[in-house]
Amino acid sequence: MVDYVQLTTINPLYDTDIGMSGKVKGDKSERELGSFDLNIISIMTHLYKCDAVEDEVMETLRKLNFEYHTLLDKNRILEQKIDIDAKTNLLKYRDDYLTMIIKSASRILGIVQRETYTISYIRFDIDDFARLNNRFGHDKGDIVLVDLANILKANSRPTDYLIRFGGEEFDVILPATDLRGATSYLNKIFKKTSNMRYVFEGTEIQVTVSAGVARLSIKLKNLRRINGDYMKREYLKIQKAADDALYDAKLSGKNQYKIYNKKNDYKEIRRRYLEIN
Repeated sequence: MVDYVQLTTINPLYDTDIGMSGKVKGDKSERELGSFDLNIISIMTHLYKCDAVEDEVMETLRKLNFEYHTLLDKNRILEQKIDIDAKTNLLKYRDDYLTMIIKSASRILGIVQRETYTISYIRFDIDDFARLNNRFGHDKGDIVLVDLANILKANSRPTDYLIRFGGEEFDVILPATDLRGATSYLNKIFKKTSNMRYVFEGTEIQVTVSAGVARLSIKLKNLRRINGDYMKREYLKIQKAADDALYDAKLSGKNQYKIYNKKNDYKEIRRRYLEIN
């Protein structure tokens, strides 16, 4: 499975069209993506004709082609605008994002010699956000929400799904990313959030976040048989797993992330956290 940092190959092509705002400017990106896909086909055809096919090169081209389809699906959502959260410019929650990602994978990765396709799912939560709102007002809380959203946008790939799940909770879906890649991403985000310091009404405060991450692996041989209802159930399962890990991070002192571990008693972890908060 590919590390998070390695799956950034096509970012420079789209940074000008899908920037900090998360919006797509007109249909320029559609033209760029179409041209990109044709170039991939041309390169692969040329390599075959020249008998210069190497497994590593072909694997890289397949990954690029997968990123293209994933980004194209995400662009269609962004262009609709109705699924964009007005306050943060992140995606609103929908129950079919995972289905779209898997469909993209089934189009491209079915011929790759791997057993599974892995997605990492992260849930972020701003620590003690209700207390901040109650003390300083919702306008100050909105400043913090937007700042966290901008940190996520500035440090994520165009193919990642950044979602305002609700209130102070943000979800991030990392396609084609294992837990090693997810922790690399989380370390980068937490380095940025460590600088979330504010002065509200003459009071200096440090805002922290907690996060939980879970992994979903889909067998590639089953991709074409997967239907929307099945993927929605898997979507709910991975969300619940990330949320469980988030509670673990909260109970462990906040300002940290935890990886979901099925051996943990998350019902007890939730009970203990809610008991003291």
